[in-house]
Amino acid sequence: MSYDALSERLSVAFDSEDAGGESDESGVRVVSLPDGSVDYFYSVEDPQGRRLDTPAAFGRRLTDGEATFPLTPTDTQPGGQATNAAMQIHELGERATLVGHLDHPVFDEFGFETYSMGTPATINVLEFGDGDVLLPEPGPTADWTIAALDAVVDWPDLIRADAFCCVNWVSVRGLTDVFDRLASDPPETNSFPIIVDPGAIGVPDETAVEAFFRTLAETDAVGPLDVVCSVNPTEFDRVAAVLDVDGDRSHLDRLAAARTALGVHSVVIHGPEAARAATPDGVVSVDMLETATTKRTTGAGDRFSGALACALARGWSTELALALANACAAHFVATAETATPGALRAALADHGRR
Repeated sequence: MSYDALSERLSVAFDSEDAGGESDESGVRVVSLPDGSVDYFYSVEDPQGRRLDTPAAFGRRLTDGEATFPLTPTDTQPGGQATNAAMQIHELGERATLVGHLDHPVFDEFGFETYSMGTPATINVLEFGDGDVLLPEPGPTADWTIAALDAVVDWPDLIRADAFCCVNWVSVRGLTDVFDRLASDPPETNSFPIIVDPGAIGVPDETAVEAFFRTLAETDAVGPLDVVCSVNPTEFDRVAAVLDVDGDRSHLDRLAAARTALGVHSVVIHGPEAARAATPDGVVSVDMLETATTKRTTGAGDRFSGALACALARGWSTELALALANACAAHFVATAETATPGALRAALADHGRR
């Protein structure tokens, strides 16, 4: 029933067939921060020029001693978790504000509000049929500070938004200061969702992760702030390990236990099979929409985060919010395009005919 309800809601929530920033007056404003990258996509070939379709095939060739793999450039895109989320927010017809490292011509065509803090990172993406391999180059965001943010954008204006989408703490450790600022100077509203996708938290040391988790709990404890930690299944396993959540429990029990241990409003797992959320009202699960093709996986989780922020900012139920986020992620995986309301309605109509 989740997707039937979503289809009905999409028919009345947005004015135009393809909103693209033209939402109705009830639309929301979502701030997305703090990163930015230029993503260079490549297909990977063997020495005979045959494309390798899976990371496993690539790995086997490496194990067998092959050392030369020609790369064919396939695309160049604006990237970064915050950028991807902001594009989804905008395409849903909401008012997106992106703050990140955006000093590159690839970011010039955005039709929404942006504030650049400097040079973006460079991400090299090896595209395979069942998943991508990311090769990031050292970027400028490791030294990200709240002072640098204040230099380019007015904080009181930012917190007049309806929600924040805060991503990629792993690469931008200074993001912790944003939560401290929100706690000390919160928005004047009854409810303010903060979607937090920390990134691949298996990389940092456990002490840093624990300190970050404490900051999230302290932020959630303040007034209207509702922290929603959104992770993929691999990242959730790392969260559960740091929180010492028993691995022998069922998926839903582990999720609920992680939310309690983390001390935030909600914990969400988004994956290829389903999206699940532990909230103050219990655990909700929404199956992922099936996709006939896989065009691109890098950035799908960020579209999930952006859509989730929009839905929660609009006051939608958790189940409906997960359905919207799933639909946006699935559409991107199948098409490599950011979903508009019209595209979602078409996809949901096709889903209903199956």
